Amino acid sequence: MEQTKFRVLLAYDGSELALDAARYVGMVFPPDKTDVVVFYVESKIPRSFWHMEKDLDFRFKTPEIRASMTERYKLVKECMAKANEILLSEGFPQEAVKTKIHTKDQGVVRDIVEESRMGYDAVVVGRKGYSRLKDLFVGSVPTKLLGKIKSIPLIVVGGIPKHKDVLVAFDGTREVLEAVRRMGALIDNKGYRLLLCHAAKPLANGEKTALKTRDHIFEKSMECLTSAGFTNDQLTCEVISTNGDLTENIVNRARTGGFESIVIGRRNLTFLKNVFMGRVGEKIFQAAGNHVVWVVQ
Repeated sequence: MEQTKFRVLLAYDGSELALDAARYVGMVFPPDKTDVVVFYVESKIPRSFWHMEKDLDFRFKTPEIRASMTERYKLVKECMAKANEILLSEGFPQEAVKTKIHTKDQGVVRDIVEESRMGYDAVVVGRKGYSRLKDLFVGSVPTKLLGKIKSIPLIVVGGIPKHKDVLVAFDGTREVLEAVRRMGALIDNKGYRLLLCHAAKPLANGEKTALKTRDHIFEKSMECLTSAGFTNDQLTCEVISTNGDLTENIVNRARTGGFESIVIGRRNLTFLKNVFMGRVGEKIFQAAGNHVVWVVQ
């Protein structure tokens, strides 16, 4: 029986970080098990353009505008070709890579979300875009996607990892374990090293029950991860006891430990649901600016 392939949606704008996102897909997803759709949201030509074209005074400008539109479309096609070339160079067969230029309908974020519901297993996006075509991902688009991509992993690429060390922002919940399970199902586990990092306020004297509960959760989590295909020597557990900012401590641990990828369970976002549009949400992604962040429900 033919093995079912995973489908990955690469939200793409042709910028350098979007190209990094394409390189990341080529690096971590097995070419023989993955189909990739490179998805570009193109601006819709305003209806007013065609009305203005009928105007005698405007008609003199029409050839110049049409030439500009033709050049823009050419640049879009060239950028899509670059993403295609990257994936082919990583071993993806041509039939596994498709490009889709989508005329903007509801808006960039909503159109990406709608497309993600068409049977995909993950969405990959560059952290920001600096394209001569459009500055698609500057600002809050990845953050907005975090609030809307709920049923599949959202992978925000801030740079290409040099190795396969991953820090899991661990809080003992099944959401985080599901995040790692999903990651393990989509990628090849070979060569990966996972650190389950739990940041918490210091326990008060006599809180032995809480300590035993935490140790039990770590033990069960290790069992869950080994059943997902990871080996014991790939897994490490660590507790950061701090009175400071928990998120900042986790990101700092990733940076100092050389963990260039961070996995967050959807519960983390629920915990931060009322601050993702404020300074805390910005701090998380600014602090992890050069990291790859997996967000999974």
